[in-house]
Amino acid sequence: MPLSASDEQFLKTLFRNLEDKPLPQGDARYQPVYDDPRGDDPVDLLLKHIDWSDVSSVQMFSGFRGSGKTTELFRLRAQLEVRGYRVVYADSLDYLNPAEPIDISELLIVLAGAFDDGLSQLGVSVAGESYWTRLKNYLIRTEVEVPEIGLKVEGETPGQSLAGGLKAGLDLKLALKTTPSFRQRLRTVMSGRIGELKNQVDKFLEDAVKAAQSKFGNQRIVFLLDSLEQIRGSLSNEEEVIRSVERLFTHHERMLKLPYLHVVYTVPPWLQFAMPNATQVVMIPSIRQWNNDETRSRYERGWQVLHGLLRRRFDEGGCERFFGPDPEQAAGRLIALCGGHFRDLLLLVRETVLRARALPVSEEVTEAAITAVRGNFLPIAIEDAEWLQEIGRLRSAALPSARAGDVSRLTRFLDTHFVLYLTNGKEWYDTHPLIREEVAQIVQRSRRTSGQ
Repeated sequence: MPLSASDEQFLKTLFRNLEDKPLPQGDARYQPVYDDPRGDDPVDLLLKHIDWSDVSSVQMFSGFRGSGKTTELFRLRAQLEVRGYRVVYADSLDYLNPAEPIDISELLIVLAGAFDDGLSQLGVSVAGESYWTRLKNYLIRTEVEVPEIGLKVEGETPGQSLAGGLKAGLDLKLALKTTPSFRQRLRTVMSGRIGELKNQVDKFLEDAVKAAQSKFGNQRIVFLLDSLEQIRGSLSNEEEVIRSVERLFTHHERMLKLPYLHVVYTVPPWLQFAMPNATQVVMIPSIRQWNNDETRSRYERGWQVLHGLLRRRFDEGGCERFFGPDPEQAAGRLIALCGGHFRDLLLLVRETVLRARALPVSEEVTEAAITAVRGNFLPIAIEDAEWLQEIGRLRSAALPSARAGDVSRLTRFLDTHFVLYLTNGKEWYDTHPLIREEVAQIVQRSRRTSGQ
């Protein structure tokens, strides 16, 4: 039976409701994932670390694309506010280009500028002067010669040449994000003066915290800097970007601690591969749907979470209207293939919505949606298929080395969900259920061709 006008409106509303985006605290679509006492709650780990520390702390938080990291960061913010903390949130992509290497001088400037911008949204002004104005004045006062890049101008310091033509605030932020030549000149001017810049940033942050506490009382302040994990470069400079981020968290780790502030950085998940045992990262895993045994036996708790998530995207009676009288069984085919990723589950259902010509949807429509989503993973190179098969067999990352090339390749597997990061007391890995058969077939054909 063709879709009625009411059916069309139902599907249109459902399609929009399946959009993959961070959910604010209290949104009815949020599915409590970590209320099982048998597992770790990453937000609880972050919260306790802050609550049980003294006046300042630093933590690293990460998750692969589609893991719900920003939604969980919003949950952390809400829980901190309930406990009386004042929380400043900033998105680092408002200040940084994720496709370019990052230097400690840029990150220090972003930390101070983003924190100041966040405070201004809360109505806090630091002595009537923004950090961007203070930075511009600092650069203009900086006296250092850099003749090799032609920054010395008659009557001006290199800092004046660098900052003199820029307005404080918007222009300075825009140049930092979009102008590679400005960033390079900034690094050169700051070369050998990182300690001085750190002191300048710390002094501003100390003033900012005092201004905030003067307005809000003696509240402890938490700074959440989101989206650093999206610094990953492009195919042409991936290794260079990885190395630049490694330097931040190895050579300059102590500089990431900010005076009188609890800071949570969302960092690239590949840090744990590139720097094993160097930096403690709180990771968000995929929702586990199976156990780490030979047959991948079903893990009921994970299935319940994913069914719950799906139901929250429908209005009352919507699941039955869309899937039929037994929605858990009908939706089970999509849930079985989502790999425990919210994003993939929402995409599978969205593709099913787009193909619906009658309600409830038929099995043929569901299979067509699965085929379409599987196509996003294809084609798979033979070399990749061989590594993926080893990951599925060993249930480990099977990382050949910590070299940037191997790390970036594994990161690509995890970011694109070819590989899943899972935990059940200890971490393990597996291949995405959408591609397991395809991977096995590619490896088998390759071995037949090569005579193995």
